[in-house]
Amino acid sequence: MPGTVFLKGEKINLRTIEEEDAEFLRDGVNHPDVRVWMSNTRPQNLDDEKEFIEEVVSKDDSINLMICQDGYPKGIISLIDQEDEGKIGELGIWLHPEFHGNGFGSEAAELLTDHAFNQLNYHKVYARAQKQNQPSIGIWEKLGFQKEGEFREHTYAQGSYQDVVYLGILQGEWQ
Repeated sequence: MPGTVFLKGEKINLRTIEEEDAEFLRDGVNHPDVRVWMSNTRPQNLDDEKEFIEEVVSKDDSINLMICQDGYPKGIISLIDQEDEGKIGELGIWLHPEFHGNGFGSEAAELLTDHAFNQLNYHKVYARAQKQNQPSIGIWEKLGFQKEGEFREHTYAQGSYQDVVYLGILQGEWQ
């Protein structure tokens, strides 16, 4: 049985991640077109994903939700509380490549950003992406996030060091 819907959108819903989602998560994070942008260099098995659900999804310092359309999973989105920094959260998202280009990522990011500002009273939300991942950067720019910096050769992926772009938005800038 799928998880409970937490946030409703027009095309997608964000619901809780449950144990039954472990296979989808495993298949997604191991997909070459997903893992390369996550700098994921080690294969993840079913036990790894069950551990992720138990130890990360269930923690109080983050919100991790499944992106679904008509009850079917498409990817996940997370909001990680950066409590050392004050009311600041980091957003992260991945979609299975089958579902790229449908607006699911943009809608999920908008729903969770709105929740961060209007329900959790965050002061700032930010995201990061490898500079070469223009579709991801485009999601954040579309929502009004501004480029705040670039860490040169900050992560290793695709056989070389990659620059990472940080984008952020303040509560007062959110519509």
